[in-house]
Amino acid sequence: MILPGGTSAATVKVHLTAEEKTLPISAEETYEAWTYNGKVPGPVVRVKQGDQVEFTLENKGARPHSIDFHAARINPGVAYRSIGVGETNSFTWKAEYPGLFAYHCGTSPMIQHVANGMFGVVIVDPQKPMRPAREYVLVQSEFYPDVPAMMEKRRKHVVFNGRANQYIEKPLTAKPGELVRLYIVNIGPNNFSAIHVIGGIFDAVYESGNPANAVRGVQTWTIPPAGGAIFELTFPEEGSYPIVTHSLSDALSGAIGVINVSKDADGKTELVP
Repeated sequence: MILPGGTSAATVKVHLTAEEKTLPISAEETYEAWTYNGKVPGPVVRVKQGDQVEFTLENKGARPHSIDFHAARINPGVAYRSIGVGETNSFTWKAEYPGLFAYHCGTSPMIQHVANGMFGVVIVDPQKPMRPAREYVLVQSEFYPDVPAMMEKRRKHVVFNGRANQYIEKPLTAKPGELVRLYIVNIGPNNFSAIHVIGGIFDAVYESGNPANAVRGVQTWTIPPAGGAIFELTFPEEGSYPIVTHSLSDALSGAIGVINVSKDADGKTELVP
């Protein structure tokens, strides 16, 4: 099938495994995470608008799990049902809208499955490609000591891509004048995010990652739990530019990083994680 704009649709097969794994969430601490494919966040699923996604979830964990794709329009009672240990669930959905979407476990209590690490990102590239850029994916999330703390919003860490302060320890990179595109999802489960780059202004922000939703010249953008946006910016000068949630107690709990801008930056452009 050929879509308008000359982009060919494809069938994309995605297989995720639910499993528990001990992972570092800070320089000093590990966590018994519930994961997709042993990672927090789970793998980035990237498709094109119009693609058919043939999806399978395999439960190798110790409890029931499921998945909810915010990029899909589908009967949740069938596709997003919980499956028991050792079971699988398969379904097909179509990537109708371009943008940036969350996926997560929806098994009750959902807050526990999300807070323990069962989430990830779907990028649906538009039919008309966006201009070339250095691209990074950041997922903001919260870690809690126990379920009562989740319900009372007493988070211990707020992190980008599963680990507190990791992009201070190992900054992102860019070159002066280079277009940088940030795919940012806030999975929560509770807190709003207020994305800001210190020393920068967003040339464009695309709500839910949809190119039709462009806002220009933005200082700070709010992302609700389970929401996302694409951010584009350039850095005219070399330097170290912090990226934070401007909900500052969350930033100081680990949701902070640095973009090092240098003419000697590596020329690779790749998604993180």
